[in-house]
Amino acid sequence: MTSPAHTATPVSRIDPNLTLGEVALTVRDPGPMTRFYEVALGLTLLAREGQGAVLGTPDDHPLVTLAHGPAASLPPENATGLYHLALAFPTRPDLARWLKHAAALGLRLGQSDHHTHEAFYLSDPEGNGVEVYHDWPREQWPLKDGKFTSFDRSAIDIPGLLGTLAPDDAGWQGAPVGTRMGHVHLKMADARATHAFYEGVLGFDITADAMDAIFAGAGGYHHHVGNNAWHSRGGPRAPEGALGLRHVTIELSSVRELETVTRRLRDAGVPVTEDHAGFLVRDPAGNRLRLRSVPSTVASALAASSLAPESP
Repeated sequence: MTSPAHTATPVSRIDPNLTLGEVALTVRDPGPMTRFYEVALGLTLLAREGQGAVLGTPDDHPLVTLAHGPAASLPPENATGLYHLALAFPTRPDLARWLKHAAALGLRLGQSDHHTHEAFYLSDPEGNGVEVYHDWPREQWPLKDGKFTSFDRSAIDIPGLLGTLAPDDAGWQGAPVGTRMGHVHLKMADARATHAFYEGVLGFDITADAMDAIFAGAGGYHHHVGNNAWHSRGGPRAPEGALGLRHVTIELSSVRELETVTRRLRDAGVPVTEDHAGFLVRDPAGNRLRLRSVPSTVASALAASSLAPESP
């Protein structure tokens, strides 16, 4: 891939009316992994294919795909890949219900109020990072002209969060309709190349580039794709077929927008492969992005996860 120039202004902004589709993982033991995403996170099992599974919301919106890789190797500790996937709940009480549920299960959680969102952190049984969060109102975000003005963070006000629930609240009933893949956070090897790719080629706004971390968002969102080099600076790509990240899905706003973005990628020398599950590209760290012009479905998620090995 030809590295695009690191410019402050991309040729064209990506249409902000995008969403993230499913994050696909290669897993060694689908049983415990499926149970974790069902029980711990409350996702609905939407489909099985062999040992694999698609999980999401009750209205058939896929969020996580598990592809079975019984012989998949463990990537090196400094390899690029997934830092965490991040599930966003529609309301703050939804997050409070989940927290009470997680406490009852005895899950070990990290937590932080980033002032853009309140987030809890945990890992799935195979070590993939997971964030569960809810956004604060946009007018409270520490952003000015689309850039973070502060990286301060605080401990979450747990009593205040739980206080959003009525005394007779029915409690956790699973991830509700409206739960979305709010963002993904990836591990990068080269910050300069990553900044150039997400801004200058894909057309995201870079909302933060500091402390070995780059946040890329669209439409004023704090970030749809995060990257950091905290453990992976100069590191290798994960071996083909390794455990962990298989691909991240970006759902673009229209066929025309998909054509525009894939044209920019090709013009920048980025290989783009089309198959029956969408368009597949790699970012400079080798992390795979699947691009579609329509919302992901159970069928498209199954089709994407069944392709082995993925390319390019």
